[in-house]
Amino acid sequence: MKRRTLVVFNRIIIFICIAFLVLLIALISSCKPGSEPGVAYSFVCGDSVCSAEEVGVCDIDCDLNIEKEPVVKTPSDVLEELRSRIRNYTREEKLEQENPVVEEDERIVVESFTSYLPEKGFRVASRYNLLSIGENISDVISELNKFHLPQVLRSGRLSSNTEAFGLRAAMYEQFLKLRSGSVVFGFDENTERTTTYLSFKEGQPILNYRLELYNGIFKFFEGETINLLGHEYVITEVTNNTMRLRGLTTPDELLFRDNHGVWVNNRVIPNDVLNVTLKHDYLRIILVAPDDISVLPGKSLREYLIPPEALLTNRLDLVYEGLTETPVFSIKISRRGDKYKLSFTTNKNRSYNIPLAYLNPIKLGDEDNNLVYREGEDNTDYVIKKKDYFIINNNKEVNGLTNILRLISVKEDDNIIVLEDPALEKFVVYFEGTPGVNASADLIIDNVLHKVYVGENDTISVDLDGNGRINVDEVPIITAGNGIIRINSVNNDEINISLITPKEMRENENSDLETDIIINKDGLRIDRDDVKLIRDIKTNSLIGMSNYGTLFVLKDYSDAEKQIGEDLLVEYPVVQRFADVIVKGYE
Repeated sequence: MKRRTLVVFNRIIIFICIAFLVLLIALISSCKPGSEPGVAYSFVCGDSVCSAEEVGVCDIDCDLNIEKEPVVKTPSDVLEELRSRIRNYTREEKLEQENPVVEEDERIVVESFTSYLPEKGFRVASRYNLLSIGENISDVISELNKFHLPQVLRSGRLSSNTEAFGLRAAMYEQFLKLRSGSVVFGFDENTERTTTYLSFKEGQPILNYRLELYNGIFKFFEGETINLLGHEYVITEVTNNTMRLRGLTTPDELLFRDNHGVWVNNRVIPNDVLNVTLKHDYLRIILVAPDDISVLPGKSLREYLIPPEALLTNRLDLVYEGLTETPVFSIKISRRGDKYKLSFTTNKNRSYNIPLAYLNPIKLGDEDNNLVYREGEDNTDYVIKKKDYFIINNNKEVNGLTNILRLISVKEDDNIIVLEDPALEKFVVYFEGTPGVNASADLIIDNVLHKVYVGENDTISVDLDGNGRINVDEVPIITAGNGIIRINSVNNDEINISLITPKEMRENENSDLETDIIINKDGLRIDRDDVKLIRDIKTNSLIGMSNYGTLFVLKDYSDAEKQIGEDLLVEYPVVQRFADVIVKGYE
């Protein structure tokens, strides 16, 4: 009996062990990777991923041509940005760069309009106005006072107490008015640089200084201390037409003589340089430019004044820091033999290099193909032929979008128009109807519909500006920065083109800025009344700059007086360039 019980017990133990082993094997097997692959969703429209299966099917993910319209800075944006800047650099850390100057490699380097602002100073800019190229400083800022330059134009109180007259007191204030000076583009003979500079012409009043005494006369306060242009002086002597001051915080001694200039430490500065008007309670001094003065970028007025004492203080100076820094895009008109090519970049950052003109005979395009900028008279005027280029835009000039297209062919059997965008690729447009009778297609560029009508023999008529009609409308080319290249006329003698800056991009202007460019068999000519070009001796080119800050470089010129050359480079800024002039005051 015991033997049978032991056998049964052993069998139970063996069965339990086998069951445990089977369970262990099952658990280990379940830990192996599954053999079935995961589900891949290759077509999920709206997931912002353009898969191969979605191309041509899912417009949300795969319409790569739809882009946001470019954000264009206006002068108001620049002014707002300028006002939000803070001082990030010490004086020693301020950038030292060259202002617009043409170097040997023909690259244009522009002085940086840094965020550095002197700790004590006043930038020549008003609430609604920055200093433009060619603009008079006096048109930008009004008279300065203690609130603008507290360390230089300090107000104060004079008092005296004598046995004869008792206690006397009077308040005084100082004022400074910048009368002239403008930033211009030109050639500096001393440095042989083609650049911008702050210009004062001989005989022009540079600034007015006024010291006004209220409820008193200067004679009452002999022996008292007065602040003049940042320094403390003692009024030592006052007569009907003179006033002598002896410095306390400066070693200078000044003698003002009504209509006879100033003596500074026994050195005479004549009245034609420092024009003095002295009354009993009033002193006015007009600083007049003794010669033509050209203050280069990074320089100050004091460095050019002869004598420098004409400023009457070392606490005041006028500094030209250069032009505002802004990106530029190149527009090139290049000649090769009888052909002219046009290179430019659009507001969508697409670059084109297209045939512009042929000179024998004179026509738009090249020898065999036309550049079409004008629509036909109606739908049946098929002005675009096979291999012709034509200009397409979205009927806008400010923030306008331009594409240059080329008609490759019309495949009548397949109802296909083959077009090419040289900046992108070839593409097709399907049409319906019979060519030359009623065939039409919809060409959609930048979300604008341009109706296309198909004629016979590979010809089409296109609504170039997308305004819904074909009626001899002319379309311009809009470049990056909203420069407008407009073809004005084409005849047997010349092609007249304008480069236009729209008034919307100019500060406080109600008219466009236009520069005429004439192309004929003699070459390319820029109208001298629009932009005056100056010979740059380093590159032997003619250089000029518009008041907007657009730089023109005319190369291989044949007539400097008439401004005729072969190739034209235009550096067009995306926003207007301004001049950075600072009235500096020192403690």
